[in-house]
Amino acid sequence: MSLASGVRLGPYEVLRLIGAGGMGEVYRARDTRLDRTVAIKILSPEFALDPDRRARFEREARVVAALNHPHICSLLDVGETPNSSPEGSLQFFVMEYLDGHTLAERLLRGPLPAAELIQCSIELADAVDHAHRRGLLHRDLKPSNVMLTPSGAKLLDFGLSKAQSSEEALAYSTLSPGEVPLTTVGAVLGTYPYMSPEQLSGREVDARSDVFALGALVYEMATGRRAFDGTTAATVMGAVLHSDPPPVSTLQPLAPSGLDRVISRCLAKDPDNRWQTVRDLLLEFKWIAESKAEAPVTETAPTQQKRPSWAARLTVGTLVTLLALVLAYGLTYLQRSPASESVQRLSLLPPPGINMAALDNGGGAVISPDGERVAFVGIDADGKKFLWVRRLELLDAQQLPASEGAEYPFWSPDSRSIAFFAQGKLKSIAADGGPSLILCDSGPQPRGGAWNDEGTIVFSTDAGEQWYRVDSAGGVATRLAIDRPNGENYWPSFLPDGRHFIYFGRPQKPGIYVASLESNEATPLLAGEYVGVAYAPPGYLLTLAGPSRSSTDRALVARPFDAARLQITGEPFVLAEHVAYQTLSSRAAFSVSGNGRAIYESQRVPATELRWFDRAGTYLATLGDTPGYLRPSLSPDGRTVAAELQDTKTGATDIWLIETMRGVASRLSIDPASEWMPVWSPDGTHLTFVSPRGTAPALYQQDTRKAGVGELLLKTTRVLHSEDWSADGRFIAYALLDPKTQWDVWTLKMITGTGTPQPMEPKPFLQTEFNEFSSQFSPDGNWMAYVSDESGTLDVYVRAFPSSDNRWRISNNGGSQPRWRHDGKELFYVAHDGTLMAVEIARGATFAASVPRPLFKTRITDTGISGMSYSVAIDGQRFLIHTITDDRPTWTTTVLLNWLALTKR
Repeated sequence: MSLASGVRLGPYEVLRLIGAGGMGEVYRARDTRLDRTVAIKILSPEFALDPDRRARFEREARVVAALNHPHICSLLDVGETPNSSPEGSLQFFVMEYLDGHTLAERLLRGPLPAAELIQCSIELADAVDHAHRRGLLHRDLKPSNVMLTPSGAKLLDFGLSKAQSSEEALAYSTLSPGEVPLTTVGAVLGTYPYMSPEQLSGREVDARSDVFALGALVYEMATGRRAFDGTTAATVMGAVLHSDPPPVSTLQPLAPSGLDRVISRCLAKDPDNRWQTVRDLLLEFKWIAESKAEAPVTETAPTQQKRPSWAARLTVGTLVTLLALVLAYGLTYLQRSPASESVQRLSLLPPPGINMAALDNGGGAVISPDGERVAFVGIDADGKKFLWVRRLELLDAQQLPASEGAEYPFWSPDSRSIAFFAQGKLKSIAADGGPSLILCDSGPQPRGGAWNDEGTIVFSTDAGEQWYRVDSAGGVATRLAIDRPNGENYWPSFLPDGRHFIYFGRPQKPGIYVASLESNEATPLLAGEYVGVAYAPPGYLLTLAGPSRSSTDRALVARPFDAARLQITGEPFVLAEHVAYQTLSSRAAFSVSGNGRAIYESQRVPATELRWFDRAGTYLATLGDTPGYLRPSLSPDGRTVAAELQDTKTGATDIWLIETMRGVASRLSIDPASEWMPVWSPDGTHLTFVSPRGTAPALYQQDTRKAGVGELLLKTTRVLHSEDWSADGRFIAYALLDPKTQWDVWTLKMITGTGTPQPMEPKPFLQTEFNEFSSQFSPDGNWMAYVSDESGTLDVYVRAFPSSDNRWRISNNGGSQPRWRHDGKELFYVAHDGTLMAVEIARGATFAASVPRPLFKTRITDTGISGMSYSVAIDGQRFLIHTITDDRPTWTTTVLLNWLALTKR
């Protein structure tokens, strides 16, 4: 039971819910006596009648009260409301309110800088040592139990604490709350990736288990990835028990020296081989922090004892300083002799509060031809996109204010300017900032450009269907009549002669092609599973190779290439694994300079589940026993959910049906091709979906009572998305990508009452200069909700149907993914920050909507054209949401220094 804002617990006024766990809920509240903000933890009402659980709650309060440390959250008060109160009897205790964010949230941006890493490690070790000296173990150290505040790190949640001198249980496992008492033989407590082998084995634990967890925590802060990971609990446990993580130095070359030794000893499988106390570990961290460079001493007189060499006398501080100098001032040396030095990989992080745009949203970082700077599209908190430029020797990136709306940037050959697409134009801007210059109209759906030494720009637009050239000073773009056999062409890269360019083509046989400014012929260079291409001196083609259906498991490879003869001259070699690729836009996430440097982005498919939530955002249950389902669509009777699931062996996506009561799933679509975006017919007997079984995705329908390949409904030469089916069964709504009008809403009229519904004629419903998609019929069929970018950002609108004459804007600050309640009394949508919003709808001949009000913050991050991430229960009181279940970053950007050294191996 969640408490409403304004409820009083003694002198404390509840403001809002800020967290929930297995045993209780945490609220932000105001202490009315002292007029200060506090945090209140409340024992969940369903646990209040259990004497053991009440006792645990009281013991947790005593545990925290016994601790007084600047880096441990302080206990301020305890209390209990009377049984006569509106909420009934509630036990609670009051903690200091911490202004900041959890370490888990911070790690979404990647690893911590070296200085911050060591300082945070010292503070956490000091806090745990303080607890140990008072006879208390924590046993659940993890990023979500650490708050980063202006005054430093704060350790939270001693809910699994144990007095070392007692065998009495103070907690139940957070993995299965209330089910396993600590005193049970073989009980497992904590969070798997941070638990010591003895914890996982159910053996007695001591302070060395917290040493192990601290080591795993520091490893993650240093590298941005967990020390022990896996797709299931079993694989994580296996990693903890039997595997060692890669050394920090192999993932972060600039990490403090000595950290590998400290962490590896923390993570020893045998407790006797670890640091024996957290105090020992604290002293190691302090030694790393306090180590300073010793200047070499020049000998002026002979000595009796031979002094150690300068290399032997280097301290950690000296090494860190030298590494920084190499990064800041040694770049020109790497340019002179790339093949003689070692390969290095450096992580690139966006500025605080800025997210790097995804590949299908204008993103993809690009490195300058001279290898000194990187440009990328960053998205701020308001959802606005700008170009950012970062010099590799500096830590800060610079925003280019005149680049608002930028997409898909590419560099001038002299590395002084950047071209980009925005507002239907091709523009350029100086890399150091200043005004932007409109070069020409670019049309919708750009697919990349290239700039040669003679000042000619070639670019692809209309979703890859047209080639154009324009002068870099601006002018009228001229169409290039390059042969395109039944397909599209993307992401050009000029060869050294400035006349030929290479690109990825997706005709009947996808592959890498070469074309010329003077000819209309295109010559294939590479056929098969290769996407994206760039030329790199002194003579290589860089491409992505891997399974055709995979967007995350591709390798960046280099092939020797004779640019004069236009021939491949050698076998490929791998530069990087798991480089990202976006299928719809054919965007490959890499870029290369002219001096042996490259940049690439890696995408990790996050662990996800379909989870039920109530209107307050309380997690109720998980649907299905298999993770990874996407785009849930609830059947009209609420008994079945249709969702997508990728086959891990083939990479194809299939439609599965999941029973809502039992959670049992069965596969519906059996064609080898992928199937996406399931939509139910109003009687629940059929589903529509999209499948690319020809030259372009087509619309199919499938009887839900038996598995099959489906029946073709609509075939076009354009990309389309299946979106909704009207309640009377007469219309199917879908989005269609047009090279001139971008995404439009179309309807397909259906003949019903004859068994299997049959298609009649498709007609455009909304076809303007703006994008319109995510269309949803109201239950009474009088209105159509949809998303449009006519305001400059994505917003939710409603229009009359079928006339489309009148329209109303629903969202007040951006929104997407509209869904109607079953009775039409509410319309839901997702705000740009992932908050689920609700709008009351007055039913009648005229349309009237209330002011949107937030329900709860979701973890929905996709607010574009990619489909629906949630579904609404019939009564509108529950929501089935595709939810990310881990906090690790899904995108990492890596700068690869001196990849040419790999040619010598």
